[in-house]
Amino acid sequence: MDLSIVIVNWNSRDLLEQCLRTLAATGTRCRYEVIVVDNGSADGSREWLAQVAQANPQVHCVFNDENLGFGVGNNAAIRYCRGRYVLFLNVDTLVMEPLDALVAVANEIGPACGAVGGRVLNSDQSIQLSCRERLTLPTLIASYTLAYAGLRPGIVRRQRLADWDHASLRDVGALSGCSLLVPLRVLHEVGGFDPNYFLYFEDTDLCYRIRRAGYRITYAPVATIVHLGGEANQGDAQVRQRLTGVQSARYFAREYFGAGQARALTWAVASLWALLVVALGTLGLVWPQAPRRIKARQRASQLRSALTIMLRSPLPPPNATEAAQALGAPNT
Repeated sequence: MDLSIVIVNWNSRDLLEQCLRTLAATGTRCRYEVIVVDNGSADGSREWLAQVAQANPQVHCVFNDENLGFGVGNNAAIRYCRGRYVLFLNVDTLVMEPLDALVAVANEIGPACGAVGGRVLNSDQSIQLSCRERLTLPTLIASYTLAYAGLRPGIVRRQRLADWDHASLRDVGALSGCSLLVPLRVLHEVGGFDPNYFLYFEDTDLCYRIRRAGYRITYAPVATIVHLGGEANQGDAQVRQRLTGVQSARYFAREYFGAGQARALTWAVASLWALLVVALGTLGLVWPQAPRRIKARQRASQLRSALTIMLRSPLPPPNATEAAQALGAPNT
């Protein structure tokens, strides 16, 4: 078996069906299997998946009782993978090209291959920034302060490789988990996703551990996919997304930069968010147009709640063995 494709689903039956349909239509010639992990969906996904697996021996299902996050869902599948390579593929993706080229790149890199990411597009066919250089504390702070305020500082653009055309093979610091190919032997060596990341940074953390073990992290402009979820959320969803991202960033900073720098990130973000709460609250009182006043007050309330949650939420205790232990052994 060449490839085990792992997809985590949570209440996304329509997206899952679309993803599997586009995958089947690519004409991928290498031998592959698909393992779908359902994280306790209640939208009919589980029943539909059971039917799909029964009709298609290439598709296997793992049913979790609850949604414990993206990384935990992927870890539940790794123990069943039979391919030389594991491709983690987001449920909200459309597979536009055969996956053989991605496998060929990994084969060509050989034993030094740690992870390979393919070409990722937005729904408008523009390049999605799916690979990046290594993070620094200033980059993290800028990402969750200046960038949150609508600015695009150069330090963030450089780290995200925003000015690169993504048209050539390149070793990078980290890859997006929306389409991430990793040799199964590497996963067994370094462990799976750290379960302490519910969402965001779990892919970066895995890439860092792979690099630390001496392997290459490589972007290749092949096996194009469209990632629908890479586009901006609005309103409440955007605030929740930012909060989840900050919590994961704080944990990541502590793991790789130290507790002191994680605290610096926390207070830098808290300071900016507090200023935004005051500014939005003021606009909610003085803005001439009533709809804008209401929207400003709503945003101030959302951000105030997110700020409170962030400051009151302790980070999980560090445990270097959790990612390895999470792989476990197959259920019988």
